Parts: sequence; structure tokens; C-alpha cells
Amino acid sequence: MAVTRTRAALSVQHERLGAAQVTATLGVEPTDSFEIGDAYARDTLTRAHSHWSLESPSTDAAVGAQLRALYDMLSSRRDALETLVAQGFALTWTCFVAEDAGDGAVMLEVSLLRDLATLPIDLWVDSFADGEQPV
Repeated sequence: MAVTRTRAALSVQHERLGAAQVTATLGVEPTDSFEIGDAYARDTLTRAHSHWSLESPSTDAAVGAQLRALYDMLSSRRDALETLVAQGFALTWTCFVAEDAGDGAVMLEVSLLRDLATLPIDLWVDSFADGEQPV
């Protein structure tokens, strides 16, 4: 039993300003984005906030390697990240970890944690069971 799937990304959200502003400020195209007022749920609802996300370019299954690739890609854009924070954007490293029947673990090296802490980005880890729970 172990970790079965992982994904790390940078998520940027705002209740008044748009995702296009994030692209312009960072100079990076998102993996996914939507704007305030965009329709979803088969066009029955509209978005109340903007969302911009960039998935890790790493193909490594380890969350640490995925976060390292994102950090390496974005660390030179620290001033732009600080600008987004000053404008009220919420920046979050989002990590999803699926564990076989809820049994698994993730370790992040202290060197990575130190580097991540130099950027104005919160860390969020969502861990969930992927499959049947043992009896």
C-alpha cells in the first residue's frame, strides 16, 4: 500500500481581479484558468472568483519533485508574485495525494521547504484514499 497518484500546481485566485492579469504579471501561460462570471455546471452557475493554475511540468510521481520543478520555474519571478499578493490575489501551492486505501505518506525535504518559504505562496496538501478502505 502506498501513494498511487499525485499532482502539484500553483493556484492563484481573486474575487475581483481576473486570471488574465495573472498571466500578464507572471509572463507565464496557465495550465487552466477561468474568469469571474464564466459559466460552469452545464451553464447553470457562474464563477464568483477568477482562477489561474499552473501544473508542475515534472513527470516525476513524487510531490516534492513536482513542487521543485514549479519552484525552479517561478523563483525568478518573485517580484511578480509579490505584486500579485499586494493586489489581493491568493497564491497557493496545491498538492493532491491519493493513497491506496488511505495508506501512504509524503515527505518533503527541508531544502525544498526552505526554498518554498522564500516565495509568498501558501502550501495546501489534500490527501485522500484512492480505492477501498481495509476492513
